[in-house]
Amino acid sequence: MNDNKLIYSLVIGVIILFGLFMLLTNDDEEPVPVIVNNETLPEPRPSPPRPAPLAETLEPEVVETPVISEAAENNPEPIVSEPVVAEPALPALNDSDAFVQEELAAMANGAPLINYLVSEELIRKFVVMVENMSRGEFPERNRPLLNPAEPMQITELGSEFFLMDTQSYQRFSALITALSNISTDTTIEVYRRFLPLFQQAFAELGLRNSDFTEVTLLAIDNVLNARTAAQPQQLIRPTLNYLYANPEIENYTDVEKLLMRLGPQNTENLQRRLEFIKRRLEMDASLSN
Repeated sequence: MNDNKLIYSLVIGVIILFGLFMLLTNDDEEPVPVIVNNETLPEPRPSPPRPAPLAETLEPEVVETPVISEAAENNPEPIVSEPVVAEPALPALNDSDAFVQEELAAMANGAPLINYLVSEELIRKFVVMVENMSRGEFPERNRPLLNPAEPMQITELGSEFFLMDTQSYQRFSALITALSNISTDTTIEVYRRFLPLFQQAFAELGLRNSDFTEVTLLAIDNVLNARTAAQPQQLIRPTLNYLYANPEIENYTDVEKLLMRLGPQNTENLQRRLEFIKRRLEMDASLSN
């Protein structure tokens, strides 16, 4: 073999051996290709500005606040409430006359009424009158009302018959006016105020199981439902007292005959006032039940 072939064979062998060496020493991992280009990375965008606080973005609501001085803050004025006026306690029944008169004198339009009332045992006599009227009767004595100062005026028609003069109605006009001038509210207020005393005096009559307001309503009904007759009526006088000549009229209840002596106008005014009082008493009774 010539020298050229020998050298060629050696070179080929060296190349083959180098290839085997590289094959045996190569890692199992695949190479990660690296891509290189001429593009530049984008510049980072600036962060958006943080929103301003709400108080800065919205126009503040204008609220007018009072200016309070430093002295006022340190020494606030105390809250002043309306004073509560306590009603005076009710007296004992035996000592109630002066109290009742003072209360009537202090109430609106109540002072004129005192001129027509007795000065002793007012509560007890009032209760007796109401209880009697609840049965259609009217007490002859121990009444809370004074007798009229003027006597009844009579016209003699003959030896046996008489006629009450219509001028006699005026004897009661001032009393009915005094009663009518007291408002219903005031009347009910005074009634509620005196009711414990009324009930105590009513119990003294031996009617402990009855309610005085119920008896008062019965008395009012007897006034409101009273029968009437043409005025004036003839009278007779078999004794000291005058009687109605008509037996039917004479058989009317004491309450009915009393109203006839008051006269038509006074009776109407009294009934109108009592109608309002009755409604209020019935309302109070329904609320309490």
